[in-house]
Amino acid sequence: MIRFVSLLCLLFQFCFHQMVLADTLNDHYLNISFSYGNNQLLPSLIANSNLDFDTDKQFSDLWIQGGFNISDKVSYKGALEITDQPHELIGTKYSRPDYLLSTGRIQQSVVSYTTNKLEFKIGRDDMLSNDLRPHIFVYPLFADGIGWDYSWQNWNFKHIFQILPGESHLNQNFRRSVSYHHLSRSFNNLTIGAGEYFILTGENIGFDLKRYNPFLPYFVNSFDSKADTYPGFSGDSDNSLIKLFLEWRNQSKKVSINLYVDEFQIDAADREVYSDAILLSLSAEHDIKVFGQKNSLNFGFSAANPNFGQHPGPFTTTTIGLYPFLEYTPGMKSLVYFGSRTLLSETWKILIAGYSERWVNISQLAPSRMNKRAELKALSVNSDARLALGLEYKLKNYPVDVGIEGWSGSDSGMRIKIQFESNRVAKQ
Repeated sequence: MIRFVSLLCLLFQFCFHQMVLADTLNDHYLNISFSYGNNQLLPSLIANSNLDFDTDKQFSDLWIQGGFNISDKVSYKGALEITDQPHELIGTKYSRPDYLLSTGRIQQSVVSYTTNKLEFKIGRDDMLSNDLRPHIFVYPLFADGIGWDYSWQNWNFKHIFQILPGESHLNQNFRRSVSYHHLSRSFNNLTIGAGEYFILTGENIGFDLKRYNPFLPYFVNSFDSKADTYPGFSGDSDNSLIKLFLEWRNQSKKVSINLYVDEFQIDAADREVYSDAILLSLSAEHDIKVFGQKNSLNFGFSAANPNFGQHPGPFTTTTIGLYPFLEYTPGMKSLVYFGSRTLLSETWKILIAGYSERWVNISQLAPSRMNKRAELKALSVNSDARLALGLEYKLKNYPVDVGIEGWSGSDSGMRIKIQFESNRVAKQ
């Protein structure tokens, strides 16, 4: 408790210092949020990711996020996370338990160039996430790389290349990268498109335009390149996925459907032995008026083969660190979720969220057996559900929000949060 109080004092001292400066920072913003309480990860992720932390322990987590405009087209954003959670949970490899906040990571540091047709990013950012990704899938997925997005008339082309955190196996280090590109076409409120992901690992990853070429279909690499294999792994060192997507939106609603195909068995003989690896994700967001205030409701559904995202190659799964970067968790069969944020007044906000999930403990299987139909069918199906309630209060005379959130179901916990926003000072 003494540690908690001292952290609050330091946080408020820093916040009020920033309030003095905020009047001169019209093109800048600074958000600081501090939370204290239990961690809130899905049981399927905890069971299948070898996470080692105490689910009953309270953790402190401090985020400092900010940004500024360098010019009318160039901007910078950055974020620092400092915490006493296990360092693996925030994507780093080191911690000092003898210190107040034992570990930290620069989660974001990116420069963006934006025009009406082109957006170009370079640095560390969360470039792969879907903007309709629900709260339960919000993980620290920041990685270093470049991304660009070009629009012409009703067409859009996007390309991302990122270096992922490295991994090690039997004293052998593996570097990891992911490439993504898509092409889409818009028809009034409707957008349809297709894209690909290409995950590559190896002891050294140099610049290979053949593998990173944004204008070449990634899946053809397996037709004209020799696969790299490593001792201890039954699969090769690359993994490609196909994505088909549809999005519809108007001023108050957004609906997104994503279909990811990792593996699909064509031959009848193979279908009897091997499982497909397909993920279907549907998400929606609806802005409505409640008590005269604008409020948001989001909900969705994901269904997948339990082996989706798994690959027997050296760390060629669809993960950044321990976390999946798509709308699933390891071993997931289905997930239904919802969330709402309702403004009761100018100062009070209520949060309601929940989910229900079915999953298997796929980590019991060796990677080479995770796609076997008989092996998957023999696994027991687990189910869990959770309901979360939260309340936030916005101080009238200060740019500070305070809130509390609690959840119960298959597990229970709570956390408190304090957030400071410098741009609210600038507007006063």
